[in-house]
Amino acid sequence: MKKIKTEIVRTLRKMNDLNLIIGSEGNISCKFGKKIFITPSGIETSKLHYNEISELDLSGNILNKKKPSSEVPMHLSIYKNRPNIHCIVHCHSVWASILSCQRIRIPAFHYMVAEFGGRDIKCAKYATFGSSRLAKNVLNVLKDREGCLLANHGQLTVGKSLDSAFNLAIALEKISKQFFFCNLSSQTKYLENSEMDKVLKLFENYKSRH
Repeated sequence: MKKIKTEIVRTLRKMNDLNLIIGSEGNISCKFGKKIFITPSGIETSKLHYNEISELDLSGNILNKKKPSSEVPMHLSIYKNRPNIHCIVHCHSVWASILSCQRIRIPAFHYMVAEFGGRDIKCAKYATFGSSRLAKNVLNVLKDREGCLLANHGQLTVGKSLDSAFNLAIALEKISKQFFFCNLSSQTKYLENSEMDKVLKLFENYKSRH
């Protein structure tokens, strides 16, 4: 278990170095067997030790007396409804947060939108952080997707591994910045559904080989 906790701390620090989070912002979790390991509440990334990672069961009961992130309901909801997901990364990165405050989805302006599993990247309806309503809203837009925006909040990505979820968080921040500027211009051209379907198929075949 030390290995999983250490990896979570290492990834959170990488997020801090890349300015995806500041201070105690954001949270990471990993599911291993019948346990969930999640970052604690209110501890700055620079001061976080692997022993402070909270351990929960799949019902949300705390197993090691470490207070977990306030976003536990959101993480648990995803794990219960998406059994193929083993890691979740949530952050308030700048460009993704800007788009989330506009409450807009990211359409097929670039083929790499398909990296997140569909023809667009959706934005979950607003709800108070840490609430069951937010958990429900995120689950609704995450269907068949590996990433989404959270209205007036930030972004969330998921994966079968921590590396894949983390890399998607970086990719979502990049594509959010690109779309912000493209959305300012009437000259931006969007890809047809048929083209996005071809790209999705290619991504699916690529993932099956790796």
